[in-house]
Amino acid sequence: METNQHLFKELEAAEKLFSEGSIKNAQKKLRGVLKDSKSLKKIPNKLRHKINSAISKSRYFDEISSFATNPKRNELLNKLDILIKKPLENPRKHAHAIHDIQTQWQLLDLSSKPASKSQWLNFNDLTNKAWEPCKEYFDEIKQIKINNANERINIINNINKFVSENEQKWPDSKKLIVFLQTKFKEWQKFAPVLEEDLDNLKKMYFEARKPINDEISNQENTNKEKKLILIKKVSEISNDDNEINIQEFKKLKDEWAKLGPVGRKFEKKMWDEFNKNADRFFIERNQKIQDDIDIVKNLNEKLNNDEISIREIKNSLNEIKNIKNTKEFKKINKDLKSKISELNKIKKEAKVNSYVSIYDALMKLTDIENIPLIFKDSIEKSFENNNSNDDELRYVCIKLEILSGNTTLKKDQELRNNIQLELLSNKFNKSSESNLNDLDSLINHFILNFSKNDAKTTHANYWKRIVKCINDLIS
Repeated sequence: METNQHLFKELEAAEKLFSEGSIKNAQKKLRGVLKDSKSLKKIPNKLRHKINSAISKSRYFDEISSFATNPKRNELLNKLDILIKKPLENPRKHAHAIHDIQTQWQLLDLSSKPASKSQWLNFNDLTNKAWEPCKEYFDEIKQIKINNANERINIINNINKFVSENEQKWPDSKKLIVFLQTKFKEWQKFAPVLEEDLDNLKKMYFEARKPINDEISNQENTNKEKKLILIKKVSEISNDDNEINIQEFKKLKDEWAKLGPVGRKFEKKMWDEFNKNADRFFIERNQKIQDDIDIVKNLNEKLNNDEISIREIKNSLNEIKNIKNTKEFKKINKDLKSKISELNKIKKEAKVNSYVSIYDALMKLTDIENIPLIFKDSIEKSFENNNSNDDELRYVCIKLEILSGNTTLKKDQELRNNIQLELLSNKFNKSSESNLNDLDSLINHFILNFSKNDAKTTHANYWKRIVKCINDLIS
């Protein structure tokens, strides 16, 4: 009675699953009931009726499933037939197409009533025929895998040879790590290998690497002990002169750099601890740097407000040593150059204006005191001249045009050529007595050959042309 009730409950659960559309699970429940019912001596009519009803429902869903899936199975069989009659040119794509069909066939079995025996035999026969064009491709792949295995054996032999040649005196751990990394990259190139070779090759590879890895571990432990000593030494530095402390730390830092690695697990942690112990040395220096930055910012403000001379700025900057790479130091130097350039421009304009005024002084139209001192004696002498020397005035004008790179009037071209020849001759004849080769000497020559008593428009025009040269030649 207890078994009967259990079977009724199982059938009710199956019916519920059928109604919910979970056909596979319902049929599994039904198969369990059929199996258990065989152990009964006699099946009650009510239970038999319920079992027959569930079987009918299961068959109904199988027929519906077959009705829905058989066209799909036939479609997959047709695709295999097409691949047999017209194989794809690319063997890899052909193999992938067959694999895709096989996957779809298996999914149909999982989601609906499994294919019949005849369907499976037909599918298996067509699949075997479809694989035929891929045989050469798979043979080629197999050979590649075999070749890869041989190359991996060569790598293993190479590692073993390296071990035997170096185990008496190992290179430093950095070189060992690089060697293993290089061999690993080579190892990765030669994949895949046959499934039956894979585990054995891996085992041989790791066994070959083990002595090197052990040595790396030994060296890293030794380096770790040495770096711990350096960390302790940094913590013990305590000189009254902070700069000496920093120099001592830098020496220890150089020693640290010469040591090999201690492994990824400890490298960064130990490096951070090493530097942290030295942080106290740089607090004072950083404060000094900040103080110098504040001084430079203050100097820069005074510079831009014209509250301090350029000489004072330069003297102050010469005393500052530790902040030359800071943006503040670079800015004050940039502003200083700008200020010097601005002052030089003002000085040049004043100098140009004083030179330009020479002709007015020669004509007694302006006070001689406004003229550069070097020309005052010559101007006073010019007042004693009765006549101007037109040729010399013209000579000065054209020579200055040549020296400044300005153009000359067409009518003066012949004289310009002669003066250029003279300049070229003077260049190669160091014994030449001519001193009329610069702005001041030529203007002085102009003054000494000028007289206001016979001043002409021509003289004034010469001077206008000279004025154009002054701005280019004056420094």
